[in-house]
Amino acid sequence: MLTLSLVSLFLAALLQSVIAQSSGCGKSPLSSGTKNIGSRQYVLQVPNNYNSNTRYKLIFGFHWRGGNMNNVAPGYYGLRALAGETAIFVAPNGLNAGWANSGGSDTQFVDQIINEINNGLCVDQRQIFATGFSFGGGMSYNIACSRPNVFRAVSVIAGAQISGCTGGETKIPYLGIHGVADSVLNVGQGRGLRDRYLRVNGCQSKNTPEPARGSSSNYIKTEYSCSAGFPVWWIAHGGDHVAGPSGTNWMAQQTWDFWTRAINGGSPTNQPTNPPQPTTTNNPPGNCAAKWGQCGGNGWTGPTCCQSGSTCTKSNDWYSQCI
Repeated sequence: MLTLSLVSLFLAALLQSVIAQSSGCGKSPLSSGTKNIGSRQYVLQVPNNYNSNTRYKLIFGFHWRGGNMNNVAPGYYGLRALAGETAIFVAPNGLNAGWANSGGSDTQFVDQIINEINNGLCVDQRQIFATGFSFGGGMSYNIACSRPNVFRAVSVIAGAQISGCTGGETKIPYLGIHGVADSVLNVGQGRGLRDRYLRVNGCQSKNTPEPARGSSSNYIKTEYSCSAGFPVWWIAHGGDHVAGPSGTNWMAQQTWDFWTRAINGGSPTNQPTNPPQPTTTNNPPGNCAAKWGQCGGNGWTGPTCCQSGSTCTKSNDWYSQCI
């Protein structure tokens, strides 16, 4: 009986190992570089010491509005340096320099990329992640909503619900990073994304301190007590709409820590880093949104006009921007 139990445990472990790896394991690998799927492109970065029998993390980095895949590659928001050669990185190119995701086209593009990489590289199916800044943060949030059973966790930097949210009722580890002085996508929008996953992930209510307006190097992290395996972190910094702070890139460090530690456990804490130093922020005059700011979209309650020199332009049903 004991021998049978041991055999059963071994077979179960072997099955889980097989399920966790992609079909590309053991095959001649894809090479790094720019790849094409139909009329769309993405940059692929394969570890320099790639071994076809080793399962690797797969990390997506989505660019901001007006950016492109080459702005994200090769650094991937500072994550590639932290990962060393332990992860495969992907930087997709958005349509019209953004992630409007009309008709789910961008979500489908991500599905196509994953399918291509799974067939050509050895991917750990339990460690697929996404991050992005601004519009890229919105796309990462969409991934959390629409593909929670594919992606293990997301890190949303200065994002909002601007790429849609199909689903959004399935647990997924969620990290939100946002500036309290964000003049493009107000911090309240970032809090709204966070609050969805506080509810979905069954997190306990908790005081959430935030720093005064100041440098983006001043931040406070709150780790919530949530359902096991589905943590939520919220990091508010004192800065504006930035993809990374000057100096030490704590955003990358916290994202990496979330993906490698928090999803495997960790105690909830409020962690202030650098005492916040209040500064005076010059807000744009008038009641209209500043250039690059949001000016419309479903559920939007802010200004619907733009300051002189920019026009309110609709990206999709969820987001219009002064450009």
